[in-house]
Amino acid sequence: MHHWIPDVAQLIFEFVYDPIRTEEDCEGRATVVGLARTCRAFKDPALDVLWAQLHSLDALVLCSGGKRDSNKKLIWDRPLYDADWRILAQYGKRVRTLTISPQSNTWDISTMQLLSCFPVPGPILPNLTKLNWLSDREDFFPFLRRFCGPSLTALSLSPISWSVRKCAAIASLAPSCPLLKEFTCINAEDSSMQAISEAVVGWNRLQLLQVGPLDEQALTHAGSLQTLQDLRFSISDLRSPVLEFCSPRAAMKITIPSPSSFYAFIQNVHFSTQRLHLFCERYDGMFPELFFSRLRACFRNPGELLELGLVKTIHHNRSIILNSAMLRPLISFKGLNYLNLADLCTSHIDDTVLEEMAVSCPNLHDLYLGDKGRWLIAPLATFDGVVSLLKHCHQLSSLGIFFSATFKGDFTDVLQADAINLNIRNFSVGASPISDPMSVTVVLSSLIPNAICINHCAQGSAELRDMEEKWDTVNTWFKPFVSARKHSWEQGWLEGKMVVEKSAI
Repeated sequence: MHHWIPDVAQLIFEFVYDPIRTEEDCEGRATVVGLARTCRAFKDPALDVLWAQLHSLDALVLCSGGKRDSNKKLIWDRPLYDADWRILAQYGKRVRTLTISPQSNTWDISTMQLLSCFPVPGPILPNLTKLNWLSDREDFFPFLRRFCGPSLTALSLSPISWSVRKCAAIASLAPSCPLLKEFTCINAEDSSMQAISEAVVGWNRLQLLQVGPLDEQALTHAGSLQTLQDLRFSISDLRSPVLEFCSPRAAMKITIPSPSSFYAFIQNVHFSTQRLHLFCERYDGMFPELFFSRLRACFRNPGELLELGLVKTIHHNRSIILNSAMLRPLISFKGLNYLNLADLCTSHIDDTVLEEMAVSCPNLHDLYLGDKGRWLIAPLATFDGVVSLLKHCHQLSSLGIFFSATFKGDFTDVLQADAINLNIRNFSVGASPISDPMSVTVVLSSLIPNAICINHCAQGSAELRDMEEKWDTVNTWFKPFVSARKHSWEQGWLEGKMVVEKSAI
């Protein structure tokens, strides 16, 4: 038999039944089971596909003499002999991905204890590359290390509560799986910080790290990894640590208690990253006047930042209100192509700052300024500011802005040919005040004719109800206006062509 036949057969079997699919494909699985029984050449490739991903350890127990007791729990009711261990080893070496689900109550602890007595040194599943340990069972965590081996590259944990046993199990993980590339433990809290930090320091090839709070040593280590592509952590009690984040390719996502706490955190921090996203858990009523100025000082080269976002993760009534002076330091981030301040109230930002931003950041693709809130404060920005953005940021494809959609004079003054943007598909106005839907529709259908619709805040207070109805009217008229203008252009072009042809004759 040619040496390449098993590889080709496995590719075919993976096409018939892909174990990575989120939905279980019973028909495909049954087909591969039948192929495994067809001939010896098909057996190993088919079994590799069938065992590649397990959503529990049930199959391993049942194939080696286990059964379910009267309480539907999986148990071995007899000792495991050499033949049983051989069966476990035969199938265990084929497993590449394992998920220990939150619904692990079907397992008796004695089963896990017996499984951990696997007589071969090293992990129970020697070729396991991805482990999703989603169970919160206290008695399971001490066995975590038996599933972490040199082949493991991705580990995900999601404990609901933390204890000494859980922390001890996590703190000692690094020597078992030194080549880990992805580690996720987003539900981590202050009590687990030391344990997770100790593990993180032992991994030198991390590409993705998504955790809760980390101590200064772990943050320093993570920030120095050139392999890192995605770093997410939360700020706890660290006060002005001296940190250098020099992983330029890493997308940094930081959960912050409040803007003022982050302001205190970054006093001695330097970033060298292209993507920075901040997630604010609460707002303490104070937004530092020099917040963005201090953030700019954290970058040795502000022009390298491509993405910046500051969003709220928990709804609250307090508004983070920005003014032009506070926002002006962002103009130094000339390389920005994504800026998300949609959750912040931008009522006090005027057209001058919008024009300065448009001129300084011409590469913007996505821009969101205050379009997610139901603000009752009248905005200073007008259509002139919107036109400045459209005129200078030719690559804009998504724009959300809180502005005054009213006209003091003739609305045709803002209909500038060099402001027409054919790339914008998403346009959001939030709770922007509007006076004349007809004029606004004429302007928008001219400036952004390819927009899918005009998104606005809905189900607001009584004060915003009139605004909602007018923006609904704009949405109703928008597409017909675009179609009519397109038809007019085409008709004008045809008429002009006929005139030219007659002149030529």
